Amino acid sequence: MNTKNLIFSGITLFVLPSFLYAQADTIPIGRVIYLQNAQTHGDINNNGYSTLLFNNTQSIYIQNGAQKNDTTINNPDYYLPVNISGDKEGFPILKLHKSRIIYSKIDCRQATEHCILTDTLGAITWELLPEKKRFGTYECQKAKGAFRGRVYEVWYTLDIPISSGPFKLGGLPGLILEAQSTDGQVKFLFSQLEISNHIPGYIVMPHGKNMGMRYKAYIQQEIEFSKNLENEWKAKGVDMSVNRDVFIELDTNN
Repeated sequence: MNTKNLIFSGITLFVLPSFLYAQADTIPIGRVIYLQNAQTHGDINNNGYSTLLFNNTQSIYIQNGAQKNDTTINNPDYYLPVNISGDKEGFPILKLHKSRIIYSKIDCRQATEHCILTDTLGAITWELLPEKKRFGTYECQKAKGAFRGRVYEVWYTLDIPISSGPFKLGGLPGLILEAQSTDGQVKFLFSQLEISNHIPGYIVMPHGKNMGMRYKAYIQQEIEFSKNLENEWKAKGVDMSVNRDVFIELDTNN
């Protein structure tokens, strides 16, 4: 099927068979495969190929490189064993395009299961740049914007007017096919794009405990917890510090 035949300007962007209408909000009509490469300590274990499933109303980013189960390793650089969290779902990030709500699944110490936190989709001020580049058959335009302590240069295509992309990136008038931080620490490299009515998988809420909290508030709690932990260890004569700048999202101020 010709990809261009599925994309229209105006109210209707994609054509779906009539028998899918009842569940159209959960059924993907497109899939992007990225190669995720984050050099940040807290995300390096999720590197590898990742998938963005999308339709007109929502999308979900799945980190396929994440290990499926939790593991514990002994590291001589740490006083305590290091826990590496796994997730059979791949720590998915669900994005609701119209309401601009993000639901992200993360490992957390406040529950026996993984937590679901909320965030805002598209809360990035993008600078649209004149450069153009092709990814396969899709012509892309360049944009630049700051998100959570990093500046990203991205390539998005107006051929697919979906305001989403890898991880929590979005808010442009087209789908982001590639993104890299200017500090070189985080890369979402384009690998493959498919438009089809037969893409496997569903766009649904991740499983986990919904904390009823925004990501920013939760991380601020975690920072306070780590500070208290440092003080407790120092009171015992152990000079321990917790590195809090280890994730893709360094700053919760935006």
